[in-house]
Amino acid sequence: MATALASAAAILTPLVVSAPTAGAVVNGAPSGPAPWAVQITTFSGVPGTPCSGVVVAPYWVATAKHCGPANPTAYTLGFGNQATVPGGFAETASLASPPIVGAFGSLDSGSLGRHTPVAAYHAPAGDVMLLKLAHPAPSPSVKRAGRDPIPGDVLRFHGFGETTPRGQRSAELRTGLTRLERMEPRAGSWIGRSHTTQGGYGLGDSGGPVFHGDLLVGIHSGSDHARRQPNGTNPAWYESIPFQNGWINWMIANR
Repeated sequence: MATALASAAAILTPLVVSAPTAGAVVNGAPSGPAPWAVQITTFSGVPGTPCSGVVVAPYWVATAKHCGPANPTAYTLGFGNQATVPGGFAETASLASPPIVGAFGSLDSGSLGRHTPVAAYHAPAGDVMLLKLAHPAPSPSVKRAGRDPIPGDVLRFHGFGETTPRGQRSAELRTGLTRLERMEPRAGSWIGRSHTTQGGYGLGDSGGPVFHGDLLVGIHSGSDHARRQPNGTNPAWYESIPFQNGWINWMIANR
């Protein structure tokens, strides 16, 4: 724990948006407005949304390292929750209308929408990747936590993954709840082990944000599908944002 806390540094948060508190990903419910959410398609031309992500700074999106290579051209990013815009994917919206999120147009032309990052960086330890944008994200950044939650805390997670086991991945952001069981070291990093209590993780939720209140505490790394319960809940683990804050802040300041 001391190692995790020692890595925390000043948090760069130009604008803070609270995590939604909508009801219960697999057996989850719609998240509601989520301008900081990112749909990540790996390798252009492949349908679907393999991973999820979150805006952590004006030019930066965080996701899981296992979502793909350190090659920015492998990714297409879609900002916001398309379900909050009438017409979804077919709509575009002006950057002057921040409450309207999720349109998938051209970022260069002034609409919220699809964008290919200019750089991708894998963390030196842990399952975390940062994607750098050519333009500021068309959404606010979340506020990152400076310390980990404690065992027993209930956390909210979000993702664009499966809505049923081995089913179709969601075009809209979904949410659920998970209870932290313990923090522990893993592969030179620091992770939170949890078990979901409302909804469960499925394929496509990797890289999605985990919140304690309105603070980002984790990036979803994996879950145990073999131990999924009949109600869809399952064991899972996330990468600690407080542990990664030192690297994240250095990257934002120097890249």
